[in-house]
Amino acid sequence: MSVMGVTGTSTGVGKTIVTAAVAALCPDVVTVLKPAQTGLPLDAPGDVDEVKRLVPHVETMELVRYPEPLAPAAAARRSGIPTVSPAEVIEGIEEADADLVLMEGAGGLLVRFSDDPVLTFADLLLEAQAPAILVTAAGLGTLNHTALTLEAMDRRGIECAGLVIGAWPENPD
Repeated sequence: MSVMGVTGTSTGVGKTIVTAAVAALCPDVVTVLKPAQTGLPLDAPGDVDEVKRLVPHVETMELVRYPEPLAPAAAARRSGIPTVSPAEVIEGIEEADADLVLMEGAGGLLVRFSDDPVLTFADLLLEAQAPAILVTAAGLGTLNHTALTLEAMDRRGIECAGLVIGAWPENPD
């Protein structure tokens, strides 16, 4: 089984659509794993539901959900719902009956999933020994945000498996 992460330079850059596109193009059995979904009530469709709508044959897994639209660590603290642990993420990966597990982050690479101890999506990628696709949006600041994220990945030893502009303005300058 292979594991690949999908991270972004920010929130709303198109990680979920890129995750769905990779899943749709993969000829193997794919599971999409979302360690933490934020900003939605428990009964509302989330990112994994959107992937499932776009790619019906893919399996999906969401480990924890927090109602407030915050970084997972902050959302967990405010909601009283426990944070997801690296062990739970690895267990989810191991439980997946798939050739490829796509693990979609929340926000960007260094968004915290836990404060004590500090745990970021980068840490989860390292724990899973997974390369990652970096998704960015076209616009002012994109070059800097992308370069900073690529540098952070490189310094941590996370292989960049690809770079995708996931959101494009309707009328680019």
